[in-house]
Amino acid sequence: MAISKHLEFVKESYLQHLWFTVKLTAHLFVLSVVSLIHGLIPWVFSGQVSHGLKYIISTLEARSKIKE
Repeated sequence: MAISKHLEFVKESYLQHLWFTVKLTAHLFVLSVVSLIHGLIPWVFSGQVSHGLKYIISTLEARSKIKE
């Protein structure tokens, strides 16, 4: 089954994987709202989206190194 192979590859249980993706989704949703607000009012949240995306990228890169 494909799902079990993926969970084996990332070395997580189903619930661990689900919790990680829920947190990632929430973070991306907040960044989307912040980006929209920044687009409407450019002097608000300057740099927040790029900082947030860098954090997400570094988290995903560190996570992939741990799983190897």
